[in-house]
Amino acid sequence: MLSAIFSAVGGQIIEQVFGQISGLFKAYFDKQITEAQLKEQLLAALLGAMKDIEIAHADALAKTYASFMDAVEKSKLMQAVWASVVISQLLVLLWHQVGIPALVAYERSSAHAWSYPSSGTTVEWAYLLLGACLGMGPVVLRSGPSAGNIAGTLKAIIGK
Repeated sequence: MLSAIFSAVGGQIIEQVFGQISGLFKAYFDKQITEAQLKEQLLAALLGAMKDIEIAHADALAKTYASFMDAVEKSKLMQAVWASVVISQLLVLLWHQVGIPALVAYERSSAHAWSYPSSGTTVEWAYLLLGACLGMGPVVLRSGPSAGNIAGTLKAIIGK
């Protein structure tokens, strides 16, 4: 389902952006615009495409989450799994935010010295799982490889 949505929307966006960019380069090669104007208009075209992609992405996420929640409403098994994930990850976060600091405080007050091992990425996963279960798909997706400043990256690529 998701691949169909992305391919349908992505194809339209690619065709639109490619047409704009090819027109810009044709105007530049025909000496109708300067290099500075080319960079400015190219950045505007790319940012417009990124905006369209973000809108399509958010729409696809909303549809996917609505479909998932419809399935959860109809299936007792999915309700049990969803509830167990939410409760277990809340307990992980509670342990990390209350239990570990209490142990560290106790350790500092005692005579024997030991150190509690790092939680590593467990807490990050707990936040991401809770976010996913509670409908914050864009937050979850923005915390991975897609995190960052898209406009800044495009400007760096173009050289503006």
